[in-house]
Amino acid sequence: MRLFIAVAADEEVKSAAAEAVARLRRAGGSFRWVDPRDMHTTLRWFGATPEERLPEIRELMARAAAAAAPFEIVYGGVDAFDSHEEARVVWIGLSEGAGPMEKLAGLLLRDEPRPYAPHLTLGRNRAAAALPAFIAALKAEPVLALRRPVTKISLYASKPAPFGHAYEILYEAELTGPA
Repeated sequence: MRLFIAVAADEEVKSAAAEAVARLRRAGGSFRWVDPRDMHTTLRWFGATPEERLPEIRELMARAAAAAAPFEIVYGGVDAFDSHEEARVVWIGLSEGAGPMEKLAGLLLRDEPRPYAPHLTLGRNRAAAALPAFIAALKAEPVLALRRPVTKISLYASKPAPFGHAYEILYEAELTGPA
């Protein structure tokens, strides 16, 4: 199974993200959009992981959650990796709370070569470049300014499905560390 640890998006964030996706979808392009029900901000990606590692991962989550106090994040603007013109991944970034998210990712022993950039993925481009109408729509997206508390982390399993991937939360750990 493919596993990752993330902060789940709440209903308000999912609703705002779905509205952004609807506006961007109308602009055209060859994007595979994320189902709003599955939106999250990844802290650590494990990838293909044998089931026997689940106790080890749960223990890692429990230790990290015991060392991290609850905090707030603010979802901000819509943007894209690599650029608007070559929009490989469209996402909503954080305007506040990236520091505590990065600390939490470190407590979870995140070991990817890229710097950590917490974001909520909206969609992935199947084409090499974005259409001009899409680029204009992306630049016109409003800043969301959605504040939400982060009180727990979730272990997700990603399973292949006819529509892409289905996510299932396997375990959650409440943040209980000192403020």
